[in-house]
Amino acid sequence: MRNMKNKIVRVVLILSAFFISSGVIKAGGVSEHARARAAEKLFLAKQYDKASPLYAQLVSSNPKNFKYNYYYGICLLITGKDKRQCLPYLEMALQNPKTPEDIYYYIGRALHYTYRFDEAMRSFVEFNGIIGARNAPRWGTPQLMEMCNHAKQFLDTTKLAAISERTESAAYDFYNKYAFNNPNGKLLSMPDEMIQASKSEKEERPTIFLSANGRVMYYSSLNPETNSRDIFRVEKDIDGNWTAPVAIDRMVNGPQDELFPTCNSDGRILYFSSRGHSSTGGFDIFKTYYNTVSKTWTKPENMGSPYNSPDDDFCFVASTQEQTAYFTSQRETAPGTFTVYKVPYSNTEELPIAINGKFNCVGQPGLKKIHLVVTRDGEQNIVSDVMTDSINGAYAIELPGPGTYAFRIEADGFNPHTEEIRFGEFSDRIYVQDIFLSRSVNGMEDMAIANRRLTESGLIDETLMANTDEEETSTTGVKFSEAEIAAMKVSGYTPEMIAEARKNNPTGPLDMNSMNPDNTGIHNSEMSVNLQGIVFKVQIGAFRKHNREVVLQRLEKKTDKSMLSSYDDLTWLRFFMGGEVQYKSAKNLRETLKQAGFSDAFVVAFRNNKPMKLQEAINLTGKGNVNN
Repeated sequence: MRNMKNKIVRVVLILSAFFISSGVIKAGGVSEHARARAAEKLFLAKQYDKASPLYAQLVSSNPKNFKYNYYYGICLLITGKDKRQCLPYLEMALQNPKTPEDIYYYIGRALHYTYRFDEAMRSFVEFNGIIGARNAPRWGTPQLMEMCNHAKQFLDTTKLAAISERTESAAYDFYNKYAFNNPNGKLLSMPDEMIQASKSEKEERPTIFLSANGRVMYYSSLNPETNSRDIFRVEKDIDGNWTAPVAIDRMVNGPQDELFPTCNSDGRILYFSSRGHSSTGGFDIFKTYYNTVSKTWTKPENMGSPYNSPDDDFCFVASTQEQTAYFTSQRETAPGTFTVYKVPYSNTEELPIAINGKFNCVGQPGLKKIHLVVTRDGEQNIVSDVMTDSINGAYAIELPGPGTYAFRIEADGFNPHTEEIRFGEFSDRIYVQDIFLSRSVNGMEDMAIANRRLTESGLIDETLMANTDEEETSTTGVKFSEAEIAAMKVSGYTPEMIAEARKNNPTGPLDMNSMNPDNTGIHNSEMSVNLQGIVFKVQIGAFRKHNREVVLQRLEKKTDKSMLSSYDDLTWLRFFMGGEVQYKSAKNLRETLKQAGFSDAFVVAFRNNKPMKLQEAINLTGKGNVNN
């Protein structure tokens, strides 16, 4: 009996030793085989973050196993913060001829991420030779090889030293890390409360970027015509009304998605992210310039280092006043988190002076078409030669930079007239201009030009008026521009009438032809609306139980306060964008918000800060219908 027990013990010990040496029994009771099966199952389900720690244990216990190194290297490539960590495992796996041939693809990706661009291209060439040219596009290797070439041109690791701050952020909250006092614009995005209250089930937050001067908006949206995400532009006309959103031209909107559009303070420099154009890898940040005359864009320029990297980089926002910029990147973080970078930034490009103007003939409102020639440093140096629109007198010109320019107009039935205007050095170089031509009862002709600079405050810059020796003041001490003086000379308008018109419309152009000199009332339709106290707004959210201050604070971080308002009727707390004096302008704003992702947006009307029926407001302010 004792001999039998001893034999059984020896057999058990031998079997235990065999199982331990073969990896069937491991510490904690989990076998290597079971762990490998669990890890592979997670890998095939693309749960790389969960598979990675299992493969780390497997490689630790069996460092020369090519399968473990292959799978672990790919997991680190996809989920790791530092892509360099994956290369030793992928290179170890490459030594075994049984390793899947796509190892060359993953090594190429790792070398690309770690700025070893020539080696990455050789790895992609090797992989393409294995799978054949027909299958290469399915893996994206032709585009990756282009990105490596672009990276060699635009990326310079020595420029990374310009980064002054790094802040890690959750992916959904990165924009709140942009700590500006005076940014070039603000990003409006839907907060969590609004997403939960909305009927939309879209995962992506809708975003719109509003320029600092409040006159231009950009957003990215799926374009049914291209089946990709394109950038749309919305701007205010010279009367202050929002126009309909327009997809910008194909020079910028390429076949790849274009996302996160932002701009400089006047909206003429557009920053955006794309995997197309000359991307160095993933989404890169590009900039392009808008010509206000031709309505065209320049070829997008890759901003290079430190803004771009072989990984995803996006949402570049600058502050001209603070000479600082922020952008966000995936380059140093795992999926689900981003890093927000702060860098010194001063846009050194000198933009042309853009002028959007309108011609009016005092006493002859039907005369709209004139010949306008602008010269600099002598009559022979013509910088602009245009005909104004025969319907509304509008024109658009660009001037090469600060200086003194001669504006010469030729109109049927009038003598040619010339005025000189000096444009100084300003951060914002976009203006609204009014040219007035008049003839008195005794045949005296006069021309006056008024320019308004679209600053962040929206105030008129009185230093930009045409040179004149005349000046007139009302009984209240208000000074007038030459254009207003010219109108008063020939039309019988009193200083009090002009002052009242300016009071009701301090930032918009004064329509002299719409005022009646026999009546102190102002008949301009936009001013009449203001006198009635009617405005149109676009509702973007409503809440029953949320704390008013908390929701408002979250929204104010993401949008311009001048466009955001709220109304509490005790049952609902409602939030709105805009405050338009024309229904058409509010409709265009609603269309912008809907296309950008605020699917539940709709127009409402207020009179003296109280809600009113929409159709009634439309009837009182002019022709129109809720349904058109």
